[in-house]
Amino acid sequence: MSYAASLGMSRHQCADVGDSRSDVPLFAEAGLSIAFNADRQAREAASVSVDGNDLQTVIPLLKAWFETRGN
Repeated sequence: MSYAASLGMSRHQCADVGDSRSDVPLFAEAGLSIAFNADRQAREAASVSVDGNDLQTVIPLLKAWFETRGN
């Protein structure tokens, strides 16, 4: 998050992708949180959950979120 801060971005302007309960604190602060092939706790905390064989599965979600923000 120090990188986002160095760019002048808040946590709510960031998206997080994770798969376990260790990601839940990050999900709570992110503008978009994506649980990818995740455990129950991560799925419950995330904005959206997705399963797939390739992390590229999250790209359409990130693109849609970015476009709705008007950026």
